[in-house]
Amino acid sequence: MATIDEKVARVEEIIDQLEAGEVSLGEAKQLRDEGKELLASLESDLDIGDAEILEQ
Repeated sequence: MATIDEKVARVEEIIDQLEAGEVSLGEAKQLRDEGKELLASLESDLDIGDAEILEQ
């Protein structure tokens, strides 16, 4: 399982690739889908982290 930092780094890589405009439409769709999954995972990771902080 990737760490939060690894997920953020991958999202940044995806953004850079999409902004460069050097990917095909199909690749762009795959990158978008991967990015959406990573962001959802990060949101979940951060929500869990908030709960752990509140419990203490």
